[in-house]
Amino acid sequence: MIMIPPEINKDNIGEKKVFIKLRDDPNPDTKDWVVYHSLNYPVSIKKKNKKSFTYFGEADFVILVPGKGIINLEVKGWKRFSCNDGVWKIIKQDGTEVIDKKQGPLKQAKDSMYTIKEYIKKKLNKSFPQSWLVIFTQCNFDNVKDNIEYSADNIIDADAFDKDFHNRVFNVTKRLKEGGGSFNLSSQDLRTLKSKIMRPNFEIFVKTPTILKESMNELHEFTNEQIEILDHIDYNSKLLVTGTQGTGKTAIAEEVIKREIQKRNIKKILFLNSNRLAKEETTHKLKNIENSTKLTCNTFNKFLRDLFMEINPSQALNVNSLSFIEQHNFMIKECIKFLKDKIALEEWKKATLVDFSEKYKFDLIVFDEMQNCYFYDKFYELIDLLLNGGLINGRYCFLGDFYLQNLVSDSTTISKEKHPRNNLLDTREINLFKNVRNAKSISRQAPILSGLFKEKFPYVLAKSEHGNVISFFSKSRSEKIEKLENILKKLKSDEVEGNDIVLISNYRLNNHRNFISEAKISNYYNHIIDLTDQNIRNLNKNIKKEKNNSSIYFSTTSAFQGMESKIVIYIDPLETTDNIMFSDTNVLRPEMLAFNAMGRANTLLYLLWNSSFEKYYNERIKIIGNLSVN
Repeated sequence: MIMIPPEINKDNIGEKKVFIKLRDDPNPDTKDWVVYHSLNYPVSIKKKNKKSFTYFGEADFVILVPGKGIINLEVKGWKRFSCNDGVWKIIKQDGTEVIDKKQGPLKQAKDSMYTIKEYIKKKLNKSFPQSWLVIFTQCNFDNVKDNIEYSADNIIDADAFDKDFHNRVFNVTKRLKEGGGSFNLSSQDLRTLKSKIMRPNFEIFVKTPTILKESMNELHEFTNEQIEILDHIDYNSKLLVTGTQGTGKTAIAEEVIKREIQKRNIKKILFLNSNRLAKEETTHKLKNIENSTKLTCNTFNKFLRDLFMEINPSQALNVNSLSFIEQHNFMIKECIKFLKDKIALEEWKKATLVDFSEKYKFDLIVFDEMQNCYFYDKFYELIDLLLNGGLINGRYCFLGDFYLQNLVSDSTTISKEKHPRNNLLDTREINLFKNVRNAKSISRQAPILSGLFKEKFPYVLAKSEHGNVISFFSKSRSEKIEKLENILKKLKSDEVEGNDIVLISNYRLNNHRNFISEAKISNYYNHIIDLTDQNIRNLNKNIKKEKNNSSIYFSTTSAFQGMESKIVIYIDPLETTDNIMFSDTNVLRPEMLAFNAMGRANTLLYLLWNSSFEKYYNERIKIIGNLSVN
């Protein structure tokens, strides 16, 4: 059956059960049935000596059965009720409060059915068969017999709902035929009924920039609430902060640095990140810290390579011949060996005129996105040597998602013994559970659509309603290009600035699987700034050089880890039929890539799916609709 809308967001358990039953009906004869959920309809009331007035009733489900008629479903999830002398009494679960209803569900179903019929008849000037059902999802009607007011055929109780629901609903169509009349609507009548009468589609909207502004204001407030976690703990010199994407780890990292400077006048701080772009962003945000503090910001890869080349440049050729992970393991091992050798240190100092303790010893180490580095051999031993007081007596804050965002090494192969929790003594662990980056629609759909999750969300959903996920399906490369151009056209017409948009792909721009260079982007925005370009040092600085912010960004999924954008257009979700490598390491899991990419969007997420994923998408949307929102 065709469900309108395709998801149910009500908390009513009974209606949710019926929705799922209708949606998942296996009968091929019902595939064209159109089901309207929570359909509002006008009811006119005229009182004596008073003007008539109109209010809106609500039908739980109205089913349009092509060629036969309309069925109205009233759903009740009551657990205890009675009807005495025509007065219905619903007793709440505590058994104390009784609600009197003079209009029971049976009459309610009939009245709404006739009201809807008369409304349609007036609009189309045509009549048609109709019927109704009342569904009690919790109770049985064992003692109820046919009577003048209603037939048992019009009632589906709990047993029938569980065992024979689909047949009972389908059999109603027989009564439509027996009732006389015909559903002799023309194809034009049907189009009018669907598009203009029952639940017409329309779009009235606030301009996108306003939505973006309101969304970011809300998310900023949520982030501040997350940072307040630090106020409620006895601040420890050693912190391990864990949480999946969007939970505010980087904001916590930046706040720890600021507080350490303010409270303890820390002189030398090392901030490390596994991602170059994220490192650049943090560097920009912390550029105005106290002059008395020396802050070193770098990626772990660059920091390690610089240290290695300074102490042992003769090994450069040997290192470059190794794979990415082998390079790091070798450099870490060589650096540890050198730093432990006091004689070598003294000779090195004389040769270089550099005091190691001045350049490579730090009072505080903050390591964001550490999940991409902690698995290297002797990783903790190196950090121990770099930190004044070492890992036992030093000050540090390590942050990461050690299960879902490791984009360097396959997390399933990393032994649990290497997890920070098992290598850091007397460390205060903070677990972040609340998503503060994404609008609710994005935080709901990203984990499920990515394929990483099936039965739960990995975080508490953000509260911001200012956002959306929009999916498009394309059968060809040219169709995808057209869809991308249409999205950019709309954003441009909505006066969205270029620096609010990031195009994300699993592949670089020069990869044949990436079609972005073939799109006529210059019709809407000047050109694309490729963030994978090593010369890009600051996102805002680079793009604001462009007139009217008329250029947009591009990044690969892995390069944009730890980053965010108000609007993300992900052009190839789950399209990883060949090996996607990260810095010449292992093959990345497509689900992990997709989850990472989708989670970069704050407010608007556009997904350009290959049409081969449409069935997968529909199945996943069903799962989302069945999950409770925490």
